[in-house]
Amino acid sequence: MGIYDRPYIDNRRPSGGGGGGLNRVSFRPSELSVTSWLIIINVAIFFLNGTLPLVDIPDARVIPSGIPQEVVDRAVPLDVDRPQGIPAGVAWRAPLIDQQTNQPLAVANPETGEPVGAAQIYRSWRPLNGYGHFSLLKGFQALEVWRVVTFQFLHADFLHLFFNMFGLFIFGGMVEQYLGRKKYLSYYLICGIAGSLLYLVFTALNALGVPLPGTLAMTSTGTPLIGASAGVFGVIVACARIAPDMRVMLLFPPIPLKMKWMAYGYVGIAAFNLITGGGNAGGDAAHLGGAIAGFYFIRNQHLLRGFLDFGIGPPAQRKAKPKAARPKPGQKSKDDAEVDRILAKVSVEGLQSLTAKEKRTLEQASRETRDRA
Repeated sequence: MGIYDRPYIDNRRPSGGGGGGLNRVSFRPSELSVTSWLIIINVAIFFLNGTLPLVDIPDARVIPSGIPQEVVDRAVPLDVDRPQGIPAGVAWRAPLIDQQTNQPLAVANPETGEPVGAAQIYRSWRPLNGYGHFSLLKGFQALEVWRVVTFQFLHADFLHLFFNMFGLFIFGGMVEQYLGRKKYLSYYLICGIAGSLLYLVFTALNALGVPLPGTLAMTSTGTPLIGASAGVFGVIVACARIAPDMRVMLLFPPIPLKMKWMAYGYVGIAAFNLITGGGNAGGDAAHLGGAIAGFYFIRNQHLLRGFLDFGIGPPAQRKAKPKAARPKPGQKSKDDAEVDRILAKVSVEGLQSLTAKEKRTLEQASRETRDRA
């Protein structure tokens, strides 16, 4: 019988009973998990980025119809200073001038007669956010495909970072223990990528003139997306699958709630904000994309296998591990006996009672059982 079929591992129990509670994430050097590394990398990037000066990165050009193409081709942005007090990531304009005449590029509005000028759009960024954020313009039109991953490690401010990392700290350990290290990292990154793709769909619809609700109608091809929340939403949805009836305590308001109702409640709020046009509709689109991918892949875990195997070579070239001698019928191997002992200890004393060696043994047994499934 598999490790998750043993009586000590019961994901239906509420928190505090046996092995069904949320898994602790350790930051001891000898015990760093994938979740620990994700948190460390996100925090390190945030503080490193904060030490770097703002840079002005060009976005798209806005060219009114009626300006000859040869004039557009020789146009350059006017050398102007960045507006005072403009937040990082917010677009600002510099007029375009004709190098030949040194005059601004403009045409008259046919209805009002007022001049409509051409402009170069800039956004001022901390460098890592500037070259790593995702948008339709940068990630799709410019084919900078790495942005579907890099945006997941960038944050706008400390609270944005804190709440994402807090969610990962609370829920990530359970999903990592359930999936194993490699499949968990694949799952997390795929959920983040799915969030960026759903966001791309909405910004593309808006660019094509399809009417969209609320702040989605204000997104442009350059509107940026950053943050780990799409991956975190996928992790929370996975917890609802792994331990649907486990009780967790909400922060606001502080009430106990079953895991499945908390997870699907978060997804419902994101969907409601998306439909009604909340203040962060673009971010909610990414949340929803991460949740949808999480719902699908936690039920189809076999699809995660091989996602991070590029560069390792085909399975036939890998060195096979020697097979352990099979125990006689009715006789347990030493490994099985050790796993039973550890699980019995977890049932009585909880996960926190395990030594680092016992945790590694339990994780190895769990991974081998899933690989044979």
